Amino acid sequence: MRRHLGDAGYERLASLEQRVLDHEARCEERLGEIRASASSTLKAVEGLKNRFWVIAVTLLAWAMAQVWAGSEARLDHLEKAGLISVRSGAGYCAAPTRSQT
Repeated sequence: MRRHLGDAGYERLASLEQRVLDHEARCEERLGEIRASASSTLKAVEGLKNRFWVIAVTLLAWAMAQVWAGSEARLDHLEKAGLISVRSGAGYCAAPTRSQT
């Protein structure tokens, strides 16, 4: 039993079809925007990873410099106190001899 829709029914059906097509077009457009945004976010994350490693290496170098400076300060303090003798050239440290104590 097929019914004849009449002019009003065809117009309504055409209107619904147009709404569905418009909705699909908007969805495709939004999907493109989401993909572009996701790609941009991934690039930003990669950039942050690279910056993180640069910062980590820089902090490690700074920490090593602090340890080195602390060691030098302790050696200077011990040398001034006469507890060790630092010979120039190779950074050789010698314990005091019995005559020095």
